[in-house]
Amino acid sequence: MKKHLLIISCSESKNPNPGMLHAMERYTGAWYGVINKLKKERKFPDNLDILIISAKYGLINSDKNIENYDWKMDESRARELRDSVISKLKNILSKSKYESILINLGSTYMEALYGFEKIIPDTTKISILKGTIGPRKRDLRSWILSIK
Repeated sequence: MKKHLLIISCSESKNPNPGMLHAMERYTGAWYGVINKLKKERKFPDNLDILIISAKYGLINSDKNIENYDWKMDESRARELRDSVISKLKNILSKSKYESILINLGSTYMEALYGFEKIIPDTTKISILKGTIGPRKRDLRSWILSIK
């Protein structure tokens, strides 16, 4: 089964429950609503991995346990995280071969991924969502549903 990768940002809106929660449970923003709805409808593919760029934690797996926090990503923090983010992504890509990668990040979060193209295999199709939230939610949903 071919594997696919989604890279998204953390969200300002979070589940306020105390203690540790999986990142997918902690974040409650727009992208997480799309993903969780598809999971609830049993339409989320098993061969799709999710990585999250977090202002606090850097690049994390979606199942990482995290606490509630209130950090905001800015360009300075994104540049500070860049080497770590690229290094972790390179390590992940060395262990898993992905047919496609969808990047759904705002411009500030993209700063943390600057130069990522150099580490992506030529055989991997890269798509980057741009624009306003509505069309990006629609395109994210369509991309996830297109995975076989």
